[in-house]
Amino acid sequence: MVQPAARITAAILAATTLLAMIPLLLNSSAEHGGLLAGTWALLRFFTITTNTLVGVVFAMIAWRGPDRISPGLLGGTMLAIVLVGVVFNLLLGGLTHATVWDWLGDRIHHVVMPALVPLWWLVFARKGALRSSDPLRWALYPLAYAGYIFLRVGLETPGSGIAYPYFFMDAGRLGYLQAIANMGAIALGFVLTGYGVVWLDRRLARRG
Repeated sequence: MVQPAARITAAILAATTLLAMIPLLLNSSAEHGGLLAGTWALLRFFTITTNTLVGVVFAMIAWRGPDRISPGLLGGTMLAIVLVGVVFNLLLGGLTHATVWDWLGDRIHHVVMPALVPLWWLVFARKGALRSSDPLRWALYPLAYAGYIFLRVGLETPGSGIAYPYFFMDAGRLGYLQAIANMGAIALGFVLTGYGVVWLDRRLARRG
């Protein structure tokens, strides 16, 4: 009974996070003059890249079953969406929204998914399979994202309106040294929290 429940709930999570992107994509496409340009503009946000990752991973779980997904991939995905919720609610709250659908999508991506994905992991994920080296691998994701944003902003056409998505990584205002230090601190928090996840994973495995 666990396998069907895990796959059904994974499908619900995947559909929820991906469908919640539709209002954002429509607005971005209208603002930037087309679907491709609108999609490209959205892909500068860690929230969007991470919720897309969640949608893909949980769609894979729904399709193939939880035992066919790498525990490291699942654990890293869970940790990344938790980071989205923590950073948003601590540093980026109070955003305005054009429509109620924008507000709903924002809540799903920043509050609902960061709460439900770890809950799914606690209930359904196979425990005891995470490795001590996994947190270091997981931290590569926010670091790679930071590198992607620094490179992307540097290559954008002047006046395109594409700028740093978050104030704490705005190298134009803070300087590259401070912006990189800020992202390094986030990656360090990722590593430390990741070791907490590995510890919890092993503790739950022993109790099971």
